[in-house]
Amino acid sequence: MNNYLVVTNDKITLDEKINELNKDKVSEVVFYDLIETNIEKLIEDLDTINFLSNKKIIVGTNAFFLSSDKTKSNIVHNTDLLEKYLDNPSDNILILVTDNIDKRKKLTSNILKKCELIEEITDINSLIKKRLEDYKMDSRATSKLIEFCGNDHERIFNELEKLKLYKLDSKEITISDIEEIVTPTLDDNIFHFVDSILSGNKEYAFKLYHNFLLHGEQVVHMLILISNKVRLIYQVKVLSNKGNSDSNISKLLKVHEYPVKLAREAGYKYSEQHLLEILEKLAKLDLEIKSGETIGEVEFETLLASI
Repeated sequence: MNNYLVVTNDKITLDEKINELNKDKVSEVVFYDLIETNIEKLIEDLDTINFLSNKKIIVGTNAFFLSSDKTKSNIVHNTDLLEKYLDNPSDNILILVTDNIDKRKKLTSNILKKCELIEEITDINSLIKKRLEDYKMDSRATSKLIEFCGNDHERIFNELEKLKLYKLDSKEITISDIEEIVTPTLDDNIFHFVDSILSGNKEYAFKLYHNFLLHGEQVVHMLILISNKVRLIYQVKVLSNKGNSDSNISKLLKVHEYPVKLAREAGYKYSEQHLLEILEKLAKLDLEIKSGETIGEVEFETLLASI
């Protein structure tokens, strides 16, 4: 079998399969991101003879057309061409990669008949534990790392490698190490920023605010993100109170289930009225900035101080 479908959220699983197929290290490995590259380019490469090695390993990542995700991409894939290739594949190796598959799709069903399925979906805590190797990190520190990285797996693993180098001698990673080494960004920590604003934790709100300014964030960008998150918390709270599950809310709002979960948890602490009042204040400031009445920085600080 020269064709594989790897369903995983773990890069190590993919790397292990590639290493297994290329154990003699003579094959050329080529990656194509199918969100950005048309499948035709990948198939063209598969059909091309490689004069430098015995065969090529062609990896098509983010094969979203096999999943249930509504991934936004400007690429329209000719999947008929992919099925035609699989009916008569070359000697090169094809690996399609996605983090989930929708077996109800006719295309997915056909691909599964022609590719060997390798499936390993693991929760992020288990993935971190696997990468810690002989290092120690307790559950609180693990949660802090996930929070700082916004559940972005690739960033979590990159930051974890930095932390391991930082604590090479003691081999124990603590919360203070994470706060020292991992730089939170606005996008990663928007829920913490919003929570500090909604709860009136001014000291922490201003600490995050000045940290974001220090790293080049603009007030306008902060205002947009905060407004969007407060609105999401409000919408999720309303829908949740009507008995909708996170999965249903995710579909209704067309938002990934993870931010819906965070919004639901955040919404427990605040009333619908409080959320609407904050939205009104944010909308007023946004209008003032757009109309040129203010550049927003002083007014934004005043808003933080007044909540």
